[in-house]
Amino acid sequence: MLKKLLRLWKIIPIDVIVYSMTKDTIADFKNLDYPIQVAQISPNKKQFFITDEGLLVHQSFLFKKLFLLKIINEVGPTIGDCNTLEAYKGKSIYPYVINYIAKEELLHNNQKEVFIIVNSNNESSIRGIEKAGFKTHTKIKAKRFLVFHFGVHRNSN
Repeated sequence: MLKKLLRLWKIIPIDVIVYSMTKDTIADFKNLDYPIQVAQISPNKKQFFITDEGLLVHQSFLFKKLFLLKIINEVGPTIGDCNTLEAYKGKSIYPYVINYIAKEELLHNNQKEVFIIVNSNNESSIRGIEKAGFKTHTKIKAKRFLVFHFGVHRNSN
């Protein structure tokens, strides 16, 4: 608990890429034989996950609002906190799930844009995001202290 509180008082560097998908840029993605399950975690957070024989092999979360998007004057559903079990990596599960989430939001929930944010050095996630059909929206470098962002540099495409 003390460690968590102390972490709040540190300056955190941010170096991320914001990707997005719109109705005009939806990419078709092959259907995998893994059914995607959904759980509402809170009013702001939904979990999309795949299990195989009772084992959680992938999960991605959808946030209705994410504070970091305010830096680039955007608002919209954002995919994040995604992870795939090591033994299931390389089977296109990650791009399959995030593509599914984006399509659901764009086509069935009438959102105009869906975002996903990734650390700039996370090459495997970047490959999956691009494979799913997301396009680079903005690159952000900044520092965060508590809920405040400063030294913000944006590079929009």
